[in-house]
Amino acid sequence: MIPVGIISNVRVDSDFAIASMVYLLFSICLVFPPTEFHSVGLSIESFFSRWLGDESLHFTKYHVKLTTTRLVIHSLLLPGYYLMSTLFFAATDFTPLPFLMTILPFITASILALYWHSLGSWSAHPLCKILAAHAQHRDWRTVANALATEFRRVDKFVHGRGWGKIVVTDTWVVRCGLYTVSAAYQPDIHLLIESTSEYTEPASQQTIQYVNIKVSSINEACHNFSIRLNSLDFDDLKAKLSAPLLNVRNVVFHQTLSDKFELAFRDEVSQNGVYQNSRMGDECIGCLYAPADIKLSKMCAELSEGDCRNCLCRPMWCLKCLVKWFVNRQEQNRPESWLGGTAPCPTCRSVFCIRDVQMIATPISTE
Repeated sequence: MIPVGIISNVRVDSDFAIASMVYLLFSICLVFPPTEFHSVGLSIESFFSRWLGDESLHFTKYHVKLTTTRLVIHSLLLPGYYLMSTLFFAATDFTPLPFLMTILPFITASILALYWHSLGSWSAHPLCKILAAHAQHRDWRTVANALATEFRRVDKFVHGRGWGKIVVTDTWVVRCGLYTVSAAYQPDIHLLIESTSEYTEPASQQTIQYVNIKVSSINEACHNFSIRLNSLDFDDLKAKLSAPLLNVRNVVFHQTLSDKFELAFRDEVSQNGVYQNSRMGDECIGCLYAPADIKLSKMCAELSEGDCRNCLCRPMWCLKCLVKWFVNRQEQNRPESWLGGTAPCPTCRSVFCIRDVQMIATPISTE
């Protein structure tokens, strides 16, 4: 017969193991909150939203408070585990003194960090020191207000969320870390593409490429840092940067699905012959930059057959803009069917397919 004490100890140990696993899972989700935690408000940003304020109104103060709050809350996770084990599972063999000696440095360091960062209305925070190095009379609030104004603009570049978020405004490149925020003034920096890494997404089995970029500043107050983003967002980042972006290692980027389709579309159109035009074409009304170099004419079948219709519009679009129009009117989850699809003419809405598209022969100038 098994003694009652042994059964009791086994039950306590089992409950303690389950509670430890739950606490560990909760801690991981608190430090690295998944999308589901954000959506239901189980994150530090949601818990302390009233104290943190509005990121769009006070970008610098928001992240100064957020990084400090994370440091304090995360340092309390280990003491919280100790309290849980001693208050609810007294039968476990914990020795308080060694454990306290282990966790006290974490608590002390977090309290000191909170006190030090908050000195002078947060002027001792590392982010505020970086901004102060770019301000007249070292008043970081002036630069912070300018940064917040740029962040409120709709044309900023933002990649990711939470810690690891990248923000690029007209004059600043900012990476929001877990406990720190790195910032660099665009006129003082250059960016270097270091490498790429690839991962396969389990759900779609598609390969995702990430680009690692090093940001270096000539200002000694700004430490060099690296940003990491999806290669599909690289063009948007490049469009927002005014600082030089170097690719001295000739890093190769994956083409987007739209880029691959454009090449295939152009190759198919090249087999349709050319349209002879007697006069110089106008600019494309889509991009207002490239010349209108395509003409839609029904060639896939007789005029009275099929769904396609003969388009009587004069050349008004370039091939690149027409491809974008064509792709946006296909089933996005079935790219293998795009080449065989149809779309309405952007101008007159006559239905056309890829066999109805012809490149325009450049007329010979008589001057």
